[in-house]
Amino acid sequence: MLTILAGLSSALSYAASDLFSQRVTRHTRALTQVVWVLATGFVIVVPVALIVDGLPGGSLQWRSAAMAALAGVAYVAAFSCLLRGLRDGDLGLVSTLNSLQGAYAVVAFVLLGQPVTLPLGLALALCVFGAVLTSVQDRASATGGAVWAFASGILFAVVMLCYSYADGISWLSQAAVSRSVSLVLALPAALLTGSLAMPKALRPVALGAGVLELCGLLLLTVSLSLGPLTVAGVTTTQFGTFAVILGFVFLGERPRRHQWFGIACTLTGVTALAALV
Repeated sequence: MLTILAGLSSALSYAASDLFSQRVTRHTRALTQVVWVLATGFVIVVPVALIVDGLPGGSLQWRSAAMAALAGVAYVAAFSCLLRGLRDGDLGLVSTLNSLQGAYAVVAFVLLGQPVTLPLGLALALCVFGAVLTSVQDRASATGGAVWAFASGILFAVVMLCYSYADGISWLSQAAVSRSVSLVLALPAALLTGSLAMPKALRPVALGAGVLELCGLLLLTVSLSLGPLTVAGVTTTQFGTFAVILGFVFLGERPRRHQWFGIACTLTGVTALAALV
């Protein structure tokens, strides 16, 4: 029960963070919001990690820290693409397509040697079919949002793979290392291409998005630690479902009939993959 509660809370936190970030990015640059979210998490996570875990020690921990740092590099690109997609597209559709990151990670594991069973193949096929239907939109800007969402999902899959090889350090240290690297990359990029100025009215929303994103990460780790892995995987991948609901209720988003069907297929496929892997 606690695994389900933590997993669903994680998914809701991520979806709510996307909702907040979408509002910000439609009034300022996506890269500016990237820095605000990363900085919020950095200020909270890094001091706690240093107090609890300290610095890495030994070759295994340093190798894991290097993989976490690589995850931080990929995360900057992934999160930037996600926010660009949210700026141009609908919350529910972009988040649903972004949730395909689990499917991409499964494909990567298959290429690395994991056997393909019939249920796994069918789940992947359902994800592909749902993604195609979901991404077919009328507005050119919305289609652009779908492109950014696909790119974000692929890059987040790279982040997941990097984290899978960073198990020599705790999840807290992984988050601290990757968040530090992400901020080091994003901050100068934002300063060189513009400014970090955030309209006063949007600052609470920007900070709220950062806190919610961090809550999503913390609750994800809690769910995975409580187990079982299949239950944690199924519940934490439902952020696309919550995003569709939030977009429908708060933003008045009304996907077309074929997109509703595509969303259902995609989320079902992602859920199946989480249960099978």
